[in-house]
Amino acid sequence: MPESVDSAPEPPPAQQPAGQPAAPGTLALLIAERLAASDLDEDAKAVLLTAFQDDGPVRGRMPGAYLQSVTVSGFRGIGRTARLPLTPGPGLTLVTGRNGSGKSSFAEATEIALTGDNARWRGRSDIWRRSWRNLHHGQEPQIAVELRIDGDPESATVLRTWHGDDVADSAAELDRPGHDPVPLPDLGWQEDLATYRPFLSYSELGQVIGGKPSEMYDAVASILGLEQLAAADKRLRDLAREYDAPAKEAKAELPALLVLLDNTDDPRAQAARSALDGRRPDLARAAELAAGTGAADESLLFDLRRRSTLAGPDTEVVATAVARLRETIAAAEDLRGTSAEDALQRAEILARALAHHHAHPDLGTCPVCGGAARLDEDWALDAAEQERLLRAEAAQALTARRELHAAGQAVRDLAVPPPGWLPPEIAAAWDDWLGCRTVSDPAALASVAENAARTAADAARVTRQEAAGRLADQDDAWRDAARALAAWLDKAHAAERAIPSLARVKAAQKWIKAAHDEIRADRMRPIAEDAQRIWSNLRQQSNVALGPVRLSGSATQRKVALDVTVDDIDAPALGVMSQGELHALALSLFLPRTFLPENPFRFLVIDDPVQSMDPAKVDGLARVLALLAEHRQVVVFTHDTRLPQALKYLRLPATVLTVDRREHSAVRVRSGDDPVKQALYDAKALAKTRDLPGDVVARVLPGLCRTALEAAFLEPARRRLLGTGLPHDEIERRIAKAHKLTELASLALYGETDRVGEAMTDLTRAYGQEATDHIRWCNRGSHEAVPVDDVEEIIRRTADLAKAVRSL
Repeated sequence: MPESVDSAPEPPPAQQPAGQPAAPGTLALLIAERLAASDLDEDAKAVLLTAFQDDGPVRGRMPGAYLQSVTVSGFRGIGRTARLPLTPGPGLTLVTGRNGSGKSSFAEATEIALTGDNARWRGRSDIWRRSWRNLHHGQEPQIAVELRIDGDPESATVLRTWHGDDVADSAAELDRPGHDPVPLPDLGWQEDLATYRPFLSYSELGQVIGGKPSEMYDAVASILGLEQLAAADKRLRDLAREYDAPAKEAKAELPALLVLLDNTDDPRAQAARSALDGRRPDLARAAELAAGTGAADESLLFDLRRRSTLAGPDTEVVATAVARLRETIAAAEDLRGTSAEDALQRAEILARALAHHHAHPDLGTCPVCGGAARLDEDWALDAAEQERLLRAEAAQALTARRELHAAGQAVRDLAVPPPGWLPPEIAAAWDDWLGCRTVSDPAALASVAENAARTAADAARVTRQEAAGRLADQDDAWRDAARALAAWLDKAHAAERAIPSLARVKAAQKWIKAAHDEIRADRMRPIAEDAQRIWSNLRQQSNVALGPVRLSGSATQRKVALDVTVDDIDAPALGVMSQGELHALALSLFLPRTFLPENPFRFLVIDDPVQSMDPAKVDGLARVLALLAEHRQVVVFTHDTRLPQALKYLRLPATVLTVDRREHSAVRVRSGDDPVKQALYDAKALAKTRDLPGDVVARVLPGLCRTALEAAFLEPARRRLLGTGLPHDEIERRIAKAHKLTELASLALYGETDRVGEAMTDLTRAYGQEATDHIRWCNRGSHEAVPVDDVEEIIRRTADLAKAVRSL
């Protein structure tokens, strides 16, 4: 049995990176644990946890699958229907053929059937996207990719058909026996197809190395399972931009606002300009000015506001008071010369005489005439009675006099002084009006008061109107500035309110960046080690050594750091490596994803990887592909004969299929190197070798016959196990346990390795004792030399038995 089957080794540690995510939610759990142990404040932790909330739909996962066949019609170089058969299990298949034979059409068909796109055409002009139909095929093109999916006893088929001229005008569905067809997009496989992309073409190898640094980063980083971290970081960046936006807008708009305030002839504008100066603007002061609610400390504006409210004498009130004064003057004049007036005057004389008598009771002469008549008490009593009678007679005149005095005082009381803040030139208009306060003659007061009041009122009105006009002009100029200031303050206040939130987000960003870098490095390390191991096989005679492969940067600065040395001297990778070395490096970066346990694709399709490689690197590629093929189904399309030759002389197992193209795009696939046929071919070549020592034949021939039978038994064994619905990993584990040819026969018949006795009995019953004896002979001969009587007969028996068991 070949080493790849008889003693298939477990994947080396580097092929099962310990740092890879094992199950959904593992990353979130890791972040939660780190966050709980961090010294980040609780508000920042809450921001981080919110950023990690993923409210998107739960995506589907593609189940484990092998390729069983690819059937194509009317697509690219394939006209009528052609089928590429594949063995659904680990192993290397080479699909060879000259340029133009149609082999790459199978590779592109596989990719476009599953993804709806083709990397080779991405970004090309319309002529590429509209020149995909085969010119010799008139029917609607279609592609059918047959898959062996974990858990399904029968194969499933992805069928893609077209309904337009553009290559994108297509639809695909998955058809499983016993189930209704399901549109491929509904299965949710797109993310896995992007993350673990199982296709690699020559053009992509160039893009991996020759594209933008960020594209190389994305191609490598996509397999690390850090999508949640990247999504959380993006949410935090969006949140930071949202919180920072008002501050940026306010900062950007401030210069224009300051220019507007400088050009506004208003004290409020100058005060606002002063409030906004410096590193810490006085937003409260600016807000008072914009709203008009602040203290009125602008002297010019305050003076205008006072002048605009200046009130002069109320001329109507003054006119009414003067009219009343004139009426009382006229009334007093009417009583002048009457008995009432005379009685009043006599009463006043008696009143004075009585007052003198009471003040000087002992005076014996009359104070008026100096006569000797004595003014005694009798006289006083009589004089008082006369005064009373005279006053009663003079009451009308007394009332008129009182009213006259009151009317004059009313006019004088109206002449109030102007506010003390008025400048002298304006206050002078009040002089005549204020002089009315000292005019005691009622007639004189009546003649000057009304005119003086009108003069003062006119001065106040003119002053008020002038101030109101100037205020209106000021307010018109200020209104636009105030509106702009208020709008800017909205952003400034929003920025001020956002400062604590922005600080929390920035703290969360700093934390997540550090966590992202640490986790990324942990998960990248085993992949980088795989890349170095692959490069060590591919480099062969190259003097370029690949050091650690690291991912660095973020956002637009993300890149893959490649440390290479040329003869132990550090050098930039892209500058010193040849095209072949660069392609080998791209393979080293791409292939490690194949080993990831999360990768659902048990297959890998590579188109034209040999171009630009020298013979030494082709040998290295053969070894790498053989290593991959121990655990994955590897399908390589190539027109270069060096790769199959390298596999052959390095004695590495591979199935070779040859594609040729005849007239009218008729493409044919034929076996190029069937393992059973190859082993029998080698046995026949041994038999034809002349003068070969018998002991060499005794040692070599049984091994070749055993190799043929092992390959023959392996096909029904894998078919039987697949039919039970076992996952592919379990199938390969069971095959790897079949160390003996008889155990492999048991596996082919029953799906188990421990029913060797039954298997031999059933084979004897089906094919005769000679068949089981031959199996035992091959089994024994692979460990020790056994006699060989008839070489050609042994080869015939092996061929017959192999043909029989392949159809089990």
